[in-house]
Amino acid sequence: MPVLIWNFDNDSLGSIVRTGREVSLSAEEYRPEAEALDRDLDDLLDEAWHALNIITRRVKGKAHFDTFEQAWVLGRAVFVSEILRHEAMQGESRTLLWQAITHKAWYGICHDLQREPRWRDLIPSKSRKWRTNPTHRRAYRFLEIGYLLREEPLQDAGEVFGWKFSNANDLYDRASLRSAALLRAVLHWLRQQRPAVRNWLAKPIHGSKRHAFIATALSARFPASGPGSALMPQHYPADELRAIVCETLDAARDLHFPQVADAAT
Repeated sequence: MPVLIWNFDNDSLGSIVRTGREVSLSAEEYRPEAEALDRDLDDLLDEAWHALNIITRRVKGKAHFDTFEQAWVLGRAVFVSEILRHEAMQGESRTLLWQAITHKAWYGICHDLQREPRWRDLIPSKSRKWRTNPTHRRAYRFLEIGYLLREEPLQDAGEVFGWKFSNANDLYDRASLRSAALLRAVLHWLRQQRPAVRNWLAKPIHGSKRHAFIATALSARFPASGPGSALMPQHYPADELRAIVCETLDAARDLHFPQVADAAT
């Protein structure tokens, strides 16, 4: 995936080509492909920004951007645009695409060198590792999480994680749980709980997130390695996975939070 990475060096606009492919002299030999991809990213970022503009909460006319929503609109835009099928993307990691999207949005550079400063709204304010460690995969965690949510309607994704990016991050930390099928099963379980229970889960206590017990319980049921790791959530039929998730989360809730168990009966 040869990509174009925009940047400012000593207030001078420039771009470099990055790729994981073998090169003869430098990645610059792939610049035509990288520039073709960069043109398509203009449309992707426009679509993502318009979606974010629609859903963003405003207080006295001022937009209050939410990391969860920013991640979701970017993941959704990547999915809808089918940009991962682009010729330039074949055979390479998504991380290079995340680098291209993040730099392009932050600096607001269109393929024709016009400026689009509003794209900066798409980058979460707390996601700044890409500036200090620009090639590290973890620096683009918000985009990986957004891509995990790509097929889920915003309302469904929000319900699963209590509308908090930190809750999505907790689940993403556990590699065995990165499954859209699992998210739908968790949503099924949550929707069976009384509103008071769901509200209780969304509120932290003494600095600890109650919602975290979901990721903890499910990672014990679906470990990433060792005994029990042969079958991941995506290997089960939907009905069977829902039953496993409901049994697992009911037991964890009843064990750790008996007052919630009482409320649920």
